[in-house]
Amino acid sequence: MAKAVKPLLIIECGVAQTRAALIKDDRVTRFWFGPARGDEQNDQTPRRGRRFTGRVRSINTSLNAAFVDIGDGLDAFLPLNKKPEAALSDGALISVSVKSPPRQGKGAVLKFLSVIEDAEETPAKKTPGRAPPFTDAAVEAVNAIGGPATKILIDSGKAYAVLVTADLETGITGADIHYTKEAVALFDVHDASDALAGAFEQSVPLNGGGRLVIDEAQALTAIDVDSGALGASSPARLREKIATAAADEALRQIGLRNIGGHVVIDFPSIGAKAARTRFRAHLTKVLARLDGAGGASFSQTGLFSFTAPHGAQSLMERFTEEAPADPVPGRCFTLDWQAKSALREAEHRLRAGPQVKLRLGVGAALYAYLNDSKIWIERLKEIYGPRIDLTADEKLEARAYDLSE
Repeated sequence: MAKAVKPLLIIECGVAQTRAALIKDDRVTRFWFGPARGDEQNDQTPRRGRRFTGRVRSINTSLNAAFVDIGDGLDAFLPLNKKPEAALSDGALISVSVKSPPRQGKGAVLKFLSVIEDAEETPAKKTPGRAPPFTDAAVEAVNAIGGPATKILIDSGKAYAVLVTADLETGITGADIHYTKEAVALFDVHDASDALAGAFEQSVPLNGGGRLVIDEAQALTAIDVDSGALGASSPARLREKIATAAADEALRQIGLRNIGGHVVIDFPSIGAKAARTRFRAHLTKVLARLDGAGGASFSQTGLFSFTAPHGAQSLMERFTEEAPADPVPGRCFTLDWQAKSALREAEHRLRAGPQVKLRLGVGAALYAYLNDSKIWIERLKEIYGPRIDLTADEKLEARAYDLSE
């Protein structure tokens, strides 16, 4: 019997982004993305539990709710169920926390905390936006997805020093936290880069053959199971084998992609009662690994549905936007994603090759975005010196980049 591999959390602290991956049984199961260390105050992402200063834009009496500006460009939704929030009026400045993050173009759902009474005396509080405290990005990564981990690897000495003395919300102690100086990026060493690329794909292969087809829509996420070339000793055994493999991978992908809300999976039909019993027992076991999942049931037509916790935007929602391009038809990566990807690739190559000099050629839109975020380039040059040159390349598409020596 193979020895179980203890869960591992890896954290990369880049000049433009902090990212982490939770690895269990040698497979990536969760991702976390946050600001670069030092940029925490600028991160306005409405994550569940974060506090914001909000301005009431309007009261809707028929919904018994208020629409609130929290600084992210969307009208957040605040139910007015109790006093004193029931007495709020248009223009009121309030303190709120995020119950549920934005989804499918709709704003976050909020929890009322208090009215900000002294706003006139403290002008800084007049502006909607995230409220302190601002947790160190590495600490937030551990607290967000590091609960199951028994060991942490981190690639920043300064972040390591913070983690070993931080009051973490997990059972991890300083002895379980390790600073690594490897030239190769942690995401590459532990196959997290490949897992991340696959998490944006619509089609996911199953072990032994077959595939999942995953469609994130506004109302729900639909997952179809395609048998492909998966083989078994009999048609009945084949359907059970496909369904079992699909259950394992579907639940892993839901966690990887941060998919929340209503999920419907079309498993192959299993005729034999004993086989159905085995499969449903396995499905129940697998579903239990997804914290907060509920409402599971099979329809009369055999569709399996359940609700997954919506604690953060899905990767597709957060890092892509509507466009007739990659990574799937109708979506393309955001400028922010492309900018951070370009800088991360440059940083990894500069670290791996101490004598390497790089040219980062970027399209027009990406060049303008990076110029608006000069602090990232400045950090890169502070660490690695003048070994990288950022240039606008008219030959490249607006969001494309090319890294060359």
